Amino acid sequence: MRAAYLAFGIAAILVLMTVACSGSRYARDADREVAEILDVRTLEVLGARKDHVIRPRKLSEGENAKVAEFASNKPMIRVDLNKALQTAVQFNRGYLSRKESLFLSGLGFSLTRFNFGPLVSSTISYIYNDSEAAVGAHNSSANFNVSQILPTGGTLSFTSSVSGTWPEGGISSGQNSFGSSAGVALSQPLLRGFGYEVSHESLTQAQRSLVYDIRDFELFREDFSIMVARNYFDLVGQKETLANEEKRYDEAELDRKKAVAIRSVDRATDQDVFLAQRRAIDSENSVINARADYDRAVDEFKITLGLPLEQKIIIVDAQPPFESVRLDVESAVKAAQHNRLDIHTTRDQLQDAIRALRISEDGLRPDLNLDVSAGLGGSDTTFGRSLKDDYSYSAGISLTIPLQQKAARNSYRSTLLSLEQSKRNLTLTLDRLSLSIRDQIRQLQSQESRIELQGQQITQEMRAVAVSQIRYEAGELDNRDLLDARQALIDAENQLIRLKVQHFIGRLQLLRDLGLLFIDKQGKWVE
Repeated sequence: MRAAYLAFGIAAILVLMTVACSGSRYARDADREVAEILDVRTLEVLGARKDHVIRPRKLSEGENAKVAEFASNKPMIRVDLNKALQTAVQFNRGYLSRKESLFLSGLGFSLTRFNFGPLVSSTISYIYNDSEAAVGAHNSSANFNVSQILPTGGTLSFTSSVSGTWPEGGISSGQNSFGSSAGVALSQPLLRGFGYEVSHESLTQAQRSLVYDIRDFELFREDFSIMVARNYFDLVGQKETLANEEKRYDEAELDRKKAVAIRSVDRATDQDVFLAQRRAIDSENSVINARADYDRAVDEFKITLGLPLEQKIIIVDAQPPFESVRLDVESAVKAAQHNRLDIHTTRDQLQDAIRALRISEDGLRPDLNLDVSAGLGGSDTTFGRSLKDDYSYSAGISLTIPLQQKAARNSYRSTLLSLEQSKRNLTLTLDRLSLSIRDQIRQLQSQESRIELQGQQITQEMRAVAVSQIRYEAGELDNRDLLDARQALIDAENQLIRLKVQHFIGRLQLLRDLGLLFIDKQGKWVE
Protein backbone atom coordinates (compact mmCIF):
# COMPACT_ATOMS: atom_id res chain seq x y z
CA MET A 1 0.00 0.00 0.00
CA ARG A 2 2.82 2.36 0.81
CA ALA A 3 4.27 1.67 -2.62
CA ALA A 4 0.96 2.66 -4.20
CA TYR A 5 0.81 5.91 -2.23
CA LEU A 6 4.44 6.59 -3.11
CA ALA A 7 3.79 5.98 -6.83
CA PHE A 8 0.76 8.26 -6.87
CA GLY A 9 2.64 10.91 -4.89
CA ILE A 10 5.55 10.91 -7.35
CA ALA A 11 3.17 11.07 -10.29
CA ALA A 12 1.31 13.99 -8.72
CA ILE A 13 4.58 15.85 -8.11
CA LEU A 14 5.60 15.31 -11.76
CA VAL A 15 2.26 16.67 -12.94
CA LEU A 16 2.57 19.74 -10.70
CA MET A 17 6.13 20.35 -11.92
CA THR A 18 4.96 20.11 -15.54
CA VAL A 19 2.08 22.52 -14.97
CA ALA A 20 4.36 24.94 -13.11
CA CYS A 21 6.68 25.27 -16.08
CA SER A 22 6.26 28.63 -17.74
CA GLY A 23 5.36 29.05 -21.39
CA SER A 24 8.72 30.72 -22.04
CA ARG A 25 10.43 27.32 -22.00
CA TYR A 26 8.17 26.11 -24.79
CA ALA A 27 8.88 29.26 -26.78
CA ARG A 28 12.63 28.73 -26.36
CA ASP A 29 12.32 25.08 -27.35
CA ALA A 30 10.31 26.04 -30.45
CA ASP A 31 12.80 28.77 -31.43
CA ARG A 32 15.73 26.39 -30.98
CA GLU A 33 14.11 23.59 -32.94
CA VAL A 34 12.95 25.75 -35.85
CA ALA A 35 16.30 27.56 -36.01
CA GLU A 36 18.02 24.17 -36.28
CA ILE A 37 15.56 23.03 -38.97
CA LEU A 38 16.04 26.18 -41.04
CA ASP A 39 19.83 26.02 -40.70
CA VAL A 40 19.95 22.40 -41.83
CA ARG A 41 17.39 22.75 -44.63
CA THR A 42 18.79 26.06 -45.89
CA LEU A 43 22.26 24.50 -46.02
CA GLU A 44 20.84 21.53 -47.94
CA VAL A 45 18.91 23.72 -50.38
CA LEU A 46 21.30 26.64 -50.86
CA GLY A 47 24.61 25.60 -49.29
CA ALA A 48 26.34 24.32 -52.42
CA ARG A 49 24.22 26.26 -54.92
CA LYS A 50 27.01 28.61 -55.93
CA ASP A 51 29.32 25.68 -56.69
CA HIS A 52 26.85 24.01 -59.06
CA VAL A 53 25.47 26.88 -61.10
CA ILE A 54 26.18 27.19 -64.81
CA ARG A 55 27.72 30.51 -65.81
CA PRO A 56 27.09 31.84 -69.32
CA ARG A 57 30.01 31.95 -71.72
CA LYS A 58 31.39 35.44 -72.23
CA LEU A 59 31.82 36.55 -75.79
CA SER A 60 35.34 37.30 -76.98
CA GLU A 61 36.26 40.62 -78.48
CA GLY A 62 36.45 39.06 -81.92
CA GLU A 63 32.88 37.76 -81.94
CA ASN A 64 30.26 39.92 -83.61
CA ALA A 65 27.99 40.58 -80.62
CA LYS A 66 28.02 44.30 -79.96
CA VAL A 67 27.33 44.93 -76.37
CA ALA A 68 26.96 47.68 -77.23
CA GLU A 69 17.75 60.58 -38.82
CA PHE A 70 15.21 58.83 -35.87
CA ALA A 71 14.26 62.25 -34.52
CA SER A 72 14.94 65.79 -35.70
CA ASN A 73 17.47 66.36 -32.91
CA LYS A 74 19.46 63.24 -33.72
CA PRO A 75 22.48 63.05 -36.01
CA MET A 76 21.84 62.92 -39.70
CA ILE A 77 22.44 59.56 -41.36
CA ARG A 78 24.50 59.36 -44.51
CA VAL A 79 22.94 56.76 -46.79
CA ASP A 80 24.88 55.14 -49.61
CA LEU A 81 23.82 51.99 -51.44
CA ASN A 82 25.35 49.58 -48.93
CA LYS A 83 23.81 51.47 -46.00
CA ALA A 84 20.43 51.47 -47.74
CA LEU A 85 20.52 47.71 -48.32
CA GLN A 86 21.65 46.96 -44.79
CA THR A 87 19.01 49.22 -43.22
CA ALA A 88 16.19 47.93 -45.41
CA VAL A 89 16.99 44.29 -44.60
CA GLN A 90 16.96 45.15 -40.91
CA PHE A 91 13.88 47.37 -40.66
CA ASN A 92 11.67 47.10 -43.76
CA ARG A 93 8.25 45.88 -42.64
CA GLY A 94 7.50 43.80 -45.71
CA TYR A 95 10.88 42.10 -45.51
CA LEU A 96 10.38 41.26 -41.84
CA SER A 97 6.89 39.88 -42.57
CA ARG A 98 8.24 37.57 -45.28
CA LYS A 99 10.99 36.44 -42.93
CA GLU A 100 8.41 35.66 -40.24
CA SER A 101 6.31 33.76 -42.79
CA LEU A 102 9.31 31.52 -43.50
CA PHE A 103 9.71 30.98 -39.76
CA LEU A 104 6.04 29.97 -39.51
CA SER A 105 6.61 27.47 -42.33
CA GLY A 106 9.44 25.96 -40.35
CA LEU A 107 7.24 25.91 -37.27
CA GLY A 108 4.51 24.07 -39.17
CA PHE A 109 7.02 21.55 -40.48
CA SER A 110 8.27 20.88 -36.96
CA LEU A 111 4.73 19.87 -35.91
CA THR A 112 4.25 17.60 -38.92
CA ARG A 113 7.60 15.92 -38.27
CA PHE A 114 6.69 15.53 -34.61
CA ASN A 115 3.43 13.75 -35.52
CA PHE A 116 5.44 11.06 -37.33
CA GLY A 117 7.67 10.42 -34.34
CA PRO A 118 6.83 8.48 -31.20
CA LEU A 119 3.70 10.05 -29.71
CA VAL A 120 3.66 9.73 -25.94
CA SER A 121 0.75 10.50 -23.65
CA SER A 122 -0.03 9.94 -20.00
CA THR A 123 -3.02 10.63 -17.76
CA ILE A 124 -3.35 10.61 -14.00
CA SER A 125 -6.77 11.02 -12.41
CA TYR A 126 -8.28 10.96 -8.95
CA ILE A 127 -12.00 11.10 -8.09
CA TYR A 128 -13.68 11.07 -4.69
CA ASN A 129 -17.32 9.93 -4.61
CA ASP A 130 -19.65 10.35 -1.64
CA SER A 131 -23.37 10.49 -1.02
CA GLU A 132 -25.82 10.35 1.90
CA ALA A 133 -26.85 6.75 1.18
CA ALA A 134 -23.40 5.36 0.47
CA VAL A 135 -19.88 5.25 1.84
CA GLY A 136 -17.42 7.59 0.27
CA ALA A 137 -14.93 6.03 -2.11
CA HIS A 138 -11.61 6.97 -3.66
CA ASN A 139 -10.98 6.25 -7.34
CA SER A 140 -7.65 6.78 -9.01
CA SER A 141 -6.03 5.72 -12.26
CA ALA A 142 -2.92 6.29 -14.31
CA ASN A 143 -2.08 5.32 -17.87
CA PHE A 144 0.83 5.62 -20.24
CA ASN A 145 0.58 5.29 -24.03
CA VAL A 146 3.08 5.31 -26.90
CA SER A 147 2.31 5.04 -30.61
CA GLN A 148 4.48 5.13 -33.72
CA ILE A 149 3.66 5.23 -37.43
CA LEU A 150 5.82 2.65 -39.18
CA PRO A 151 7.52 3.08 -42.59
CA THR A 152 5.24 0.29 -43.86
CA GLY A 153 2.16 2.39 -43.13
CA GLY A 154 1.17 0.47 -40.02
CA THR A 155 0.76 1.78 -36.50
CA LEU A 156 2.47 0.18 -33.50
CA SER A 157 1.17 1.16 -30.08
CA PHE A 158 1.85 0.33 -26.46
CA THR A 159 -0.62 1.00 -23.66
CA SER A 160 -0.43 0.46 -19.92
CA SER A 161 -2.70 1.42 -17.05
CA VAL A 162 -3.20 0.96 -13.35
CA SER A 163 -6.34 1.80 -11.38
CA GLY A 164 -7.65 1.44 -7.87
CA THR A 165 -10.81 1.97 -5.84
CA TRP A 166 -11.01 1.92 -2.03
CA PRO A 167 -13.63 3.10 0.49
CA GLU A 168 -13.34 6.12 2.71
CA GLY A 169 -12.33 3.91 5.61
CA GLY A 170 -9.00 3.22 3.95
CA ILE A 171 -7.30 0.58 1.89
CA SER A 172 -7.07 -1.76 4.92
CA SER A 173 -10.86 -2.10 5.05
CA GLY A 174 -10.72 -4.96 2.53
CA GLN A 175 -13.29 -3.48 0.15
CA ASN A 176 -10.70 -2.52 -2.39
CA SER A 177 -10.35 -3.13 -6.09
CA PHE A 178 -7.12 -2.72 -8.00
CA GLY A 179 -6.34 -3.51 -11.61
CA SER A 180 -3.50 -3.22 -14.06
CA SER A 181 -2.93 -3.89 -17.73
CA ALA A 182 -0.26 -3.60 -20.39
CA GLY A 183 -0.50 -4.37 -24.05
CA VAL A 184 0.97 -3.90 -27.49
CA ALA A 185 -0.95 -3.68 -30.77
CA LEU A 186 -0.10 -3.56 -34.45
CA SER A 187 -2.44 -2.42 -37.20
CA GLN A 188 -0.95 -2.90 -40.65
CA PRO A 189 -2.64 -2.21 -44.01
CA LEU A 190 -1.67 -4.80 -46.60
CA LEU A 191 -3.16 -3.22 -49.74
CA ARG A 192 -4.48 0.36 -49.67
CA GLY A 193 -2.29 2.54 -47.48
CA PHE A 194 0.67 0.16 -47.49
CA GLY A 195 4.17 1.61 -47.75
CA TYR A 196 6.10 4.74 -46.85
CA GLU A 197 5.05 6.89 -49.81
CA VAL A 198 1.34 6.69 -49.02
CA SER A 199 1.48 6.72 -45.24
CA HIS A 200 4.07 9.49 -44.98
CA GLU A 201 2.75 11.72 -47.79
CA SER A 202 1.94 14.61 -45.46
CA LEU A 203 5.49 14.53 -44.07
CA THR A 204 7.00 14.34 -47.56
CA GLN A 205 4.89 17.24 -48.81
CA ALA A 206 5.67 19.29 -45.69
CA GLN A 207 9.40 18.81 -46.34
CA ARG A 208 9.05 19.82 -49.98
CA SER A 209 6.81 22.77 -49.14
CA LEU A 210 9.46 24.06 -46.74
CA VAL A 211 12.04 23.78 -49.54
CA TYR A 212 9.70 25.76 -51.83
CA ASP A 213 9.23 28.43 -49.16
CA ILE A 214 13.00 28.76 -48.68
CA ARG A 215 13.45 29.20 -52.43
CA ASP A 216 10.60 31.73 -52.62
CA PHE A 217 12.11 33.73 -49.77
CA GLU A 218 15.50 33.75 -51.47
CA LEU A 219 13.92 35.02 -54.70
CA PHE A 220 12.09 37.66 -52.66
CA ARG A 221 15.40 38.75 -51.12
CA GLU A 222 16.92 39.12 -54.58
CA ASP A 223 13.98 41.17 -55.85
CA PHE A 224 13.98 43.21 -52.65
CA SER A 225 17.66 44.17 -53.00
CA ILE A 226 17.13 45.14 -56.64
CA MET A 227 14.13 47.27 -55.65
CA VAL A 228 16.15 49.09 -52.96
CA ALA A 229 18.99 49.72 -55.43
CA ARG A 230 16.55 51.05 -58.03
CA ASN A 231 14.93 53.41 -55.51
CA TYR A 232 18.33 54.58 -54.28
CA PHE A 233 19.68 55.45 -57.72
CA ASP A 234 16.36 57.04 -58.71
CA LEU A 235 16.78 59.24 -55.65
CA VAL A 236 20.37 60.03 -56.60
CA GLY A 237 19.12 61.00 -60.06
CA GLN A 238 16.45 63.26 -58.59
CA LYS A 239 19.07 64.87 -56.38
CA GLU A 240 21.26 65.60 -59.40
CA THR A 241 18.24 66.89 -61.30
CA LEU A 242 17.53 69.25 -58.39
CA ALA A 243 21.16 70.41 -58.43
CA ASN A 244 20.93 71.05 -62.17
CA GLU A 245 17.72 73.01 -61.73
CA GLU A 246 19.35 75.10 -59.00
CA LYS A 247 22.34 75.70 -61.26
CA ARG A 248 19.99 76.69 -64.06
CA TYR A 249 18.21 79.10 -61.73
CA ASP A 250 21.51 80.67 -60.61
CA GLU A 251 22.50 81.17 -64.23
CA ALA A 252 19.09 82.61 -65.10
CA GLU A 253 19.28 84.98 -62.15
CA LEU A 254 22.75 86.07 -63.21
CA ASP A 255 21.49 86.65 -66.75
CA ARG A 256 18.59 88.69 -65.38
CA LYS A 257 20.98 90.91 -63.48
CA LYS A 258 23.16 91.27 -66.57
CA ALA A 259 20.11 92.20 -68.66
CA VAL A 260 19.11 94.87 -66.13
CA ALA A 261 22.68 96.23 -66.07
CA ILE A 262 22.93 96.28 -69.86
CA ARG A 263 19.52 97.96 -70.11
CA SER A 264 20.75 100.70 -67.78
CA VAL A 265 23.35 101.64 -70.39
CA ASP A 266 20.87 101.29 -73.28
CA ARG A 267 22.52 98.18 -74.69
CA ALA A 268 19.39 96.07 -74.23
CA THR A 269 15.69 96.61 -74.69
CA ASP A 270 12.89 96.36 -72.17
CA GLN A 271 11.80 93.19 -73.96
CA ASP A 272 15.20 91.60 -73.25
CA VAL A 273 14.87 92.46 -69.55
CA PHE A 274 11.31 91.11 -69.47
CA LEU A 275 12.35 87.83 -71.07
CA ALA A 276 15.28 87.45 -68.68
CA GLN A 277 13.04 88.08 -65.68
CA ARG A 278 10.45 85.58 -66.95
CA ARG A 279 13.09 82.90 -67.45
CA ALA A 280 14.40 83.52 -63.94
CA ILE A 281 10.88 83.11 -62.55
CA ASP A 282 10.35 79.93 -64.57
CA SER A 283 13.65 78.56 -63.35
CA GLU A 284 12.73 79.34 -59.74
CA ASN A 285 9.41 77.53 -60.17
CA SER A 286 11.24 74.52 -61.56
CA VAL A 287 13.56 74.52 -58.55
CA ILE A 288 10.60 74.65 -56.16
CA ASN A 289 8.88 71.76 -57.92
CA ALA A 290 12.07 69.70 -58.13
CA ARG A 291 12.80 70.24 -54.43
CA ALA A 292 9.26 69.20 -53.46
CA ASP A 293 9.51 66.06 -55.60
CA TYR A 294 12.88 65.23 -54.12
CA ASP A 295 11.70 65.71 -50.52
CA ARG A 296 8.72 63.46 -51.14
CA ALA A 297 10.95 60.82 -52.73
CA VAL A 298 13.25 60.97 -49.70
CA ASP A 299 10.31 60.39 -47.35
CA GLU A 300 9.12 57.45 -49.44
CA PHE A 301 12.64 56.05 -49.35
CA LYS A 302 12.66 56.32 -45.56
CA ILE A 303 9.53 54.16 -45.48
CA THR A 304 11.25 51.65 -47.74
CA LEU A 305 14.22 51.55 -45.37
CA GLY A 306 11.92 51.22 -42.36
CA LEU A 307 13.08 54.53 -40.88
CA PRO A 308 10.76 57.04 -39.21
CA LEU A 309 9.91 60.06 -41.33
CA GLU A 310 11.44 62.32 -38.66
CA GLN A 311 14.87 60.83 -39.26
CA LYS A 312 17.10 63.11 -41.30
CA ILE A 313 19.18 61.44 -43.98
CA ILE A 314 21.68 62.55 -46.59
CA ILE A 315 21.70 60.66 -49.88
CA VAL A 316 25.32 60.13 -50.84
CA ASP A 317 26.02 60.98 -54.46
CA ALA A 318 27.02 57.91 -56.43
CA GLN A 319 27.12 56.69 -59.98
CA PRO A 320 25.96 53.16 -60.72
CA PRO A 321 28.87 50.96 -61.81
CA PHE A 322 28.83 50.24 -65.52
CA GLU A 323 29.78 46.85 -66.90
CA SER A 324 29.11 45.70 -70.41
CA VAL A 325 27.05 42.56 -70.81
CA ARG A 326 28.89 40.15 -73.09
CA LEU A 327 26.93 36.92 -72.94
CA ASP A 328 26.17 34.19 -75.43
CA VAL A 329 22.38 34.05 -75.61
CA GLU A 330 22.01 30.27 -75.92
CA SER A 331 24.34 29.52 -73.01
CA ALA A 332 22.57 32.19 -70.95
CA VAL A 333 19.22 30.49 -71.54
CA LYS A 334 20.64 27.10 -70.54
CA ALA A 335 22.22 28.62 -67.44
CA ALA A 336 18.93 30.18 -66.38
CA GLN A 337 17.05 26.91 -66.90
CA HIS A 338 19.60 25.15 -64.70
CA ASN A 339 20.13 27.80 -62.02
CA ARG A 340 16.78 29.44 -61.38
CA LEU A 341 15.25 28.50 -58.03
CA ASP A 342 11.68 28.89 -59.28
CA ILE A 343 12.47 26.53 -62.18
CA HIS A 344 13.69 23.99 -59.65
CA THR A 345 10.40 24.41 -57.80
CA THR A 346 8.36 23.98 -60.99
CA ARG A 347 10.24 20.76 -61.80
CA ASP A 348 9.76 19.51 -58.24
CA GLN A 349 6.06 20.29 -58.41
CA LEU A 350 5.86 18.07 -61.49
CA GLN A 351 7.35 15.28 -59.37
CA ASP A 352 4.74 16.08 -56.71
CA ALA A 353 2.02 15.58 -59.32
CA ILE A 354 3.54 12.23 -60.37
CA ARG A 355 3.68 11.11 -56.74
CA ALA A 356 0.10 12.27 -56.18
CA LEU A 357 -0.99 10.10 -59.12
CA ARG A 358 0.62 7.01 -57.54
CA ILE A 359 -1.08 7.77 -54.24
CA SER A 360 -4.39 8.26 -56.02
CA GLU A 361 -3.94 4.88 -57.70
CA ASP A 362 -3.40 3.37 -54.27
CA GLY A 363 -6.78 4.78 -53.24
CA LEU A 364 -8.47 2.51 -55.82
CA ARG A 365 -7.27 -0.63 -54.03
CA PRO A 366 -9.41 -2.45 -51.41
CA ASP A 367 -8.71 -2.26 -47.69
CA LEU A 368 -6.95 -5.33 -46.31
CA ASN A 369 -5.77 -4.84 -42.75
CA LEU A 370 -3.85 -7.04 -40.35
CA ASP A 371 -4.54 -6.39 -36.66
CA VAL A 372 -2.47 -8.07 -33.95
CA SER A 373 -2.51 -7.38 -30.24
CA ALA A 374 -1.21 -8.97 -27.02
CA GLY A 375 -1.40 -7.93 -23.42
CA LEU A 376 -1.14 -8.70 -19.73
CA GLY A 377 -3.62 -7.77 -17.02
CA GLY A 378 -5.00 -8.58 -13.63
CA SER A 379 -7.19 -7.40 -10.76
CA ASP A 380 -7.36 -8.02 -7.02
CA THR A 381 -8.20 -6.41 -3.72
CA THR A 382 -4.55 -5.51 -3.16
CA PHE A 383 -2.32 -3.53 -5.45
CA GLY A 384 0.51 -6.04 -5.42
CA ARG A 385 -1.65 -8.98 -6.42
CA SER A 386 -3.29 -7.00 -9.23
CA LEU A 387 -0.03 -7.09 -11.14
CA LYS A 388 -0.72 -10.56 -12.49
CA ASP A 389 0.59 -12.03 -15.70
CA ASP A 390 -2.75 -13.06 -17.16
CA TYR A 391 -2.13 -12.82 -20.84
CA SER A 392 -4.37 -12.33 -23.86
CA TYR A 393 -3.79 -11.98 -27.56
CA SER A 394 -5.68 -11.61 -30.78
CA ALA A 395 -4.93 -11.61 -34.49
CA GLY A 396 -7.17 -11.02 -37.45
CA ILE A 397 -7.46 -9.86 -41.03
CA SER A 398 -10.26 -7.69 -42.37
CA LEU A 399 -11.06 -7.10 -46.02
CA THR A 400 -13.29 -4.25 -47.17
CA ILE A 401 -14.46 -4.71 -50.72
CA PRO A 402 -15.06 -1.35 -52.44
CA LEU A 403 -18.42 -1.57 -54.18
CA GLN A 404 -18.70 2.17 -54.89
CA GLN A 405 -15.56 4.08 -55.81
CA LYS A 406 -16.82 7.22 -57.46
CA ALA A 407 -14.91 9.48 -55.07
CA ALA A 408 -11.69 7.50 -55.58
CA ARG A 409 -12.28 7.40 -59.34
CA ASN A 410 -12.85 11.17 -59.53
CA SER A 411 -9.78 11.81 -57.41
CA TYR A 412 -7.70 9.63 -59.73
CA ARG A 413 -8.99 11.43 -62.82
CA SER A 414 -8.32 14.79 -61.17
CA THR A 415 -4.71 13.86 -60.43
CA LEU A 416 -4.27 12.81 -64.06
CA LEU A 417 -5.41 16.26 -65.18
CA SER A 418 -3.17 17.92 -62.58
CA LEU A 419 -0.20 15.97 -63.92
CA GLU A 420 -0.85 17.12 -67.49
CA GLN A 421 -1.26 20.70 -66.29
CA SER A 422 2.05 20.48 -64.40
CA LYS A 423 3.81 19.25 -67.55
CA ARG A 424 2.36 22.10 -69.61
CA ASN A 425 3.20 24.61 -66.90
CA LEU A 426 6.84 23.50 -66.91
CA THR A 427 7.21 23.82 -70.68
CA LEU A 428 5.43 27.19 -70.66
CA THR A 429 7.65 28.46 -67.85
CA LEU A 430 10.79 27.39 -69.71
CA ASP A 431 9.61 29.08 -72.93
CA ARG A 432 8.79 32.31 -71.12
CA LEU A 433 12.16 32.20 -69.37
CA SER A 434 13.95 31.80 -72.71
CA LEU A 435 12.03 34.73 -74.16
CA SER A 436 12.75 36.89 -71.12
CA ILE A 437 16.50 36.18 -71.13
CA ARG A 438 16.80 36.92 -74.83
CA ASP A 439 14.82 40.14 -74.50
CA GLN A 440 16.82 41.34 -71.48
CA ILE A 441 20.14 40.82 -73.24
CA ARG A 442 18.85 42.72 -76.29
CA GLN A 443 17.60 45.56 -74.08
CA LEU A 444 20.92 45.83 -72.24
CA GLN A 445 22.89 45.88 -75.48
CA SER A 446 20.56 48.59 -76.79
CA GLN A 447 21.06 50.65 -73.62
CA GLU A 448 24.83 50.33 -73.90
CA SER A 449 24.67 51.74 -77.42
CA ARG A 450 22.44 54.57 -76.22
CA ILE A 451 24.84 55.34 -73.34
CA GLU A 452 27.71 55.64 -75.79
CA LEU A 453 25.68 57.91 -78.06
CA GLN A 454 24.50 59.97 -75.10
CA GLY A 455 28.11 60.55 -74.04
CA GLN A 456 28.83 61.87 -77.50
CA GLN A 457 25.72 64.04 -77.30
CA ILE A 458 26.90 65.58 -74.03
CA THR A 459 30.25 66.42 -75.60
CA GLN A 460 28.44 68.19 -78.44
CA GLU A 461 26.16 70.06 -76.04
CA MET A 462 29.13 71.22 -73.97
CA ARG A 463 30.72 72.63 -77.10
CA ALA A 464 27.43 74.31 -78.03
CA VAL A 465 27.23 75.95 -74.61
CA ALA A 466 30.81 77.21 -74.87
CA VAL A 467 30.15 78.68 -78.33
CA SER A 468 26.86 80.21 -77.22
CA GLN A 469 28.53 81.77 -74.21
CA ILE A 470 31.18 83.41 -76.42
CA ARG A 471 28.63 84.66 -78.93
CA TYR A 472 26.35 85.91 -76.13
CA GLU A 473 29.15 87.89 -74.55
CA ALA A 474 29.98 89.25 -78.00
CA GLY A 475 26.38 90.38 -78.40
CA GLU A 476 25.64 88.02 -81.29
CA LEU A 477 23.03 85.99 -79.35
CA ASP A 478 20.42 86.90 -76.78
CA ASN A 479 20.20 85.15 -73.44
CA ARG A 480 17.33 82.94 -74.62
CA ASP A 481 19.64 81.04 -77.00
CA LEU A 482 22.24 80.71 -74.26
CA LEU A 483 19.69 79.35 -71.80
CA ASP A 484 18.38 76.90 -74.39
CA ALA A 485 21.90 75.59 -74.96
CA ARG A 486 22.44 75.20 -71.23
CA GLN A 487 19.10 73.44 -70.84
CA ALA A 488 19.96 71.04 -73.66
CA LEU A 489 23.18 70.15 -71.85
CA ILE A 490 21.34 69.60 -68.56
CA ASP A 491 18.74 67.42 -70.27
CA ALA A 492 21.48 65.36 -71.93
CA GLU A 493 23.29 64.86 -68.61
CA ASN A 494 20.06 63.84 -66.86
CA GLN A 495 19.28 61.39 -69.66
CA LEU A 496 22.74 59.81 -69.32
CA ILE A 497 22.17 59.33 -65.59
CA ARG A 498 18.83 57.65 -66.24
CA LEU A 499 20.32 55.37 -68.89
CA LYS A 500 23.14 54.26 -66.57
CA VAL A 501 20.68 53.53 -63.76
CA GLN A 502 18.44 51.55 -66.12
CA HIS A 503 21.41 49.56 -67.37
CA PHE A 504 22.68 48.83 -63.85
CA ILE A 505 19.26 47.68 -62.61
CA GLY A 506 18.71 45.72 -65.82
CA ARG A 507 22.01 43.92 -65.36
CA LEU A 508 21.09 43.01 -61.78
CA GLN A 509 17.72 41.75 -63.00
CA LEU A 510 19.45 39.67 -65.66
CA LEU A 511 21.76 38.13 -63.06
CA ARG A 512 18.71 37.40 -60.93
CA ASP A 513 16.95 35.70 -63.85
CA LEU A 514 20.11 33.74 -64.66
CA GLY A 515 20.23 32.47 -61.07
CA LEU A 516 23.59 34.20 -60.54
CA LEU A 517 22.59 36.89 -58.04
CA PHE A 518 23.59 35.82 -54.53
CA ILE A 519 22.47 37.96 -51.60
CA ASP A 520 24.30 38.00 -48.26
CA LYS A 521 22.72 38.67 -44.88
CA GLN A 522 23.25 42.42 -45.30
CA GLY A 523 21.21 42.50 -48.51
CA LYS A 524 24.29 43.00 -50.72
CA TRP A 525 24.78 40.94 -53.84
CA VAL A 526 27.78 38.85 -54.75
CA GLU A 527 28.04 37.79 -58.38
